[in-house]
Formats: sequence, C-alpha cells, structure tokens
Amino acid sequence: MRRLPLIAALAGLALPAFAEDRALLMGVDRYDEFRRVNDATDVVAAAEDLRDAGYQVATLSNGSVRDMRRLLEDLATAAPDADRIVVALSGRFATDATRTWFLAEDADTPTPFGLDDAISVDTVMDVLARAPGQAVLVLGYDQDGFSSFGRYLREGVGRLDVPQGVTVIYGEPSRIEDVLTDAVAVPGADVMAYVRDNRRLNVVGYQPRGLIMQAEAQDQAPPPRPTIEPSLRAWNDAQEANTADSYRSFIFDNPRSPYVEEARRRLDEIERDPVRQAELDENGLNLTRNERRAIQRNLTLLDFNTRGVDGIFGPGTRGAIRNWQQNNGFAQTSFLTTEQINRIDAQARRRTAEIEAEEERARAEALALDRDYWDETGARGTVAGYRAYLDRYPEGTFAEEARNRLAAVQETNNDAARAAEDALNINPVLRRLIENRLQQLGFDPGRVDGRFDDDTRRAISRYQRQGNLSATGYLDQATLARLLADTFGR
Repeated sequence: MRRLPLIAALAGLALPAFAEDRALLMGVDRYDEFRRVNDATDVVAAAEDLRDAGYQVATLSNGSVRDMRRLLEDLATAAPDADRIVVALSGRFATDATRTWFLAEDADTPTPFGLDDAISVDTVMDVLARAPGQAVLVLGYDQDGFSSFGRYLREGVGRLDVPQGVTVIYGEPSRIEDVLTDAVAVPGADVMAYVRDNRRLNVVGYQPRGLIMQAEAQDQAPPPRPTIEPSLRAWNDAQEANTADSYRSFIFDNPRSPYVEEARRRLDEIERDPVRQAELDENGLNLTRNERRAIQRNLTLLDFNTRGVDGIFGPGTRGAIRNWQQNNGFAQTSFLTTEQINRIDAQARRRTAEIEAEEERARAEALALDRDYWDETGARGTVAGYRAYLDRYPEGTFAEEARNRLAAVQETNNDAARAAEDALNINPVLRRLIENRLQQLGFDPGRVDGRFDDDTRRAISRYQRQGNLSATGYLDQATLARLLADTFGR
C-alpha cells in the first residue's frame, strides 16, 4: 500500500462545520470499440439510496471521457470538505499490471502511449484518500475478462497501490450495486462483514474489522476519521511489507496503536492461509520478467498451457502451475517455490532432450527410407529411375546427384539429336516453312526467321511430345516427315 501523503492527511483534519459527503457513480455498458458489458450501468441505480443516506450524488451512464473528467474534477474539488466519499466505477478497465484505467464509452483500443479516452483509477484513489477510513471505491468488471491490448496492456484491474485509509471492493458488475444499497447506505451496516459474507466480492486496501459508513441515527455524526499518530508510519511500513514478520513486529513495537487489531487480523489470516503464505514466498523470490518467461516456456513445453509467454503470471499461468503441482504431488497453491522452479526446469530440459532424440530417430529413419528408395531407383542408372526418385524425394539426400545424372543423360541425348538434325541438311527456306507450320499449329516458335533459337526448340519439343515422338527439341527423320505431312496434307 501507499502511504497517505502527510499534507493530504493533515488537510483532512481541518474540516468546515458543515461537511458534505460525496458519491460518484459511473457505469459504461456500451462501447464504440468493444463488446457490451452486461449490467455495468446498474450501479447508477444506487444513487437514490445514497442520497437518502446524506450523500451528494453525481451519476453518469455511458459517458464520454470529457464528462467523466468533469465529474471527477468536481469530486476532487469537494473532497477536502467531505467526511465520506464513495466512488463506483463499472465497465471495462485496462491495466499494465501496476496501473489501471477506466475506459470511457468513446475509448479507442488502448495502447501504452494512447490512453486519452480513460481515467486513472490511481488518481481516483488519491482523491478518496482525502477521507481516510470513510472512503470506499467500488469496481465492477468482468472477472473472467483477460483480453490483451498488445504486448503491454490487458483487460481488467492490475495490482492496486491503495492509499492509507481507502477501501477498494471489486466484483462482477451485477454484484456491486448491492454493496452500495445493502451495506454502504444502510444505517449501522458493516461493509466489511457484508463483503466477507459474499464470496463473489473481494476487498483490498484498508480492511478494518468493521467499517460502518452510515450511522444508526441520521442525526448522529459519521464515525471519526483515523487520527494521524506516531504509529501510522510503522503501520504503513508493515502493510507495505505485508508479511507475518512485519505484522508481528508492528504489534510488539506499537501495542497501543489503533491499528493493532487489524495487524492481528492480518497476521492470523496469513498464518492460517497456506495459499497466501505461498504467494508471499513466491513474491520473496523477486522473479524477473525473463525468469517468469522461462518458467512459462518450460510449462508449455511440458504440455501445461500458460496461454502465452509474456512474463506475466495471469490466470492462464496460475492454472498451468496448479495443474503441474497436482501432477507432481505438491500442494495446489498456484504459486511456486525455488524447489518447484528447479524441478520444472529439470523436467523441461529432460523433455527437450527427449524431443531432440525423437527428432534424431525420425531423421535416421527418414534417411534409411530415402537410401532404400535410391537403391531401387536412381542407383540403377536409368533415366526412369532418376525421375522416379526425384518424384518421391525432390529434396532427398541423392536429389542433386539424380539431377546431375539426368542432365548428363539429357546432354548426351541432345548431342545425338543435334547430330541427327544436322544430317538432314535442312536449308533456310525449309527452316522458315517448319517454323511457319509450327506457328499455324499453335506451338509458338517465336520469330519466323529460319533460325532455330530456344523458342523454336521448345516449340519442336512440344510438337514431339504431343505426337508421342522423342521430345528432344531437335528434328529427326520421323519428326520432319510428320511435320511436313501435316504441312502439305492440310
């Protein structure tokens, strides 16, 4: 948690005679760029109950960022004079894991450098910190929504750095209206007891054993604010560490502090909750982003899907860790120890070696099949054998050798075919006649000039192939006879 800035805390002690409590309710269920958030604007319906409880209430449904900022600026101006402040935000949020923004109805797809159509939840908490002990922030958002906005942002609420004295309650949009109407605005109702009894709600920040926002009698003054006293700095330090040792030290060193009961409650919670202790132990490892990526890669290699390798341990990674722990006989906390990280790494290395061995066996088997096929085809030294091998293994071990041998055979055949054509002593006039006829038959010999260039050779080859003749591209007696017969017979 963050320490309440001293100037803000002291400012809260000098209240005017007639303080005016404030509430701001904003919900967005329709977005220009995103899918609908069901029930997000229901929170605005709590306005009447809060007004009856003495709050001056401002509301906004499906508002633009301009309207949101205007209402927040009004709240910030009035906050120093308020005994109680309640803010409820329901809709779609974006976070980079350490900061969080509430998206306006006209928000574009967020980027780390382009969150102009959103309001900072951290700034909202700073405003709430002007009423420590009587400041409640209620957040409603899809608890299963973890879409990614590029590499650095995702949907949802990140780790909130809550100022001293601010209570943050969050849950599904359909649940948060009841927090306001059935707890915050009800005389004598204990907000903390209400949250503890509702498993679909969560709370972070200031968590006293009891939090009553509305006194039993309407003419009774609101509960006093926590006083700024010497143990506050130590209490802030204990909460920042948030470990069993930090709370034990605080209790021992500050036995008369008003925060002792809360410190005992949190100490009991840590010592009784193995999952919480496991989380603290993992946090103590101070894993870097790259180390977290390596763990995600290893888990994925072991067929435990982390739903991405980004160095952020979200629900996908926590689920993968929990499944791995179950398969390996560990308590299913979803948080890792050094021993478990080392074991995951060892298993991943073994799996990598197994994969490499499997790939090597597959390569050896493929090479053996390749060689066997060559022995039955190309190794026999025939044109048909070379072509059969290349049809099956165009990129095989012996493919280059097969192509070279085919080329050599083709060159030898070409020499013989060229000699056979030369023996025909075809004169220039007949050459033109042959080219002209090839053109008439649709074989495109190129320019009709009596010169047998590459275009002419290809045309002759196509003609020979169509006539089931030896397709050499050179004229022989059979080709010339059939071509002349075609010429003079039509």
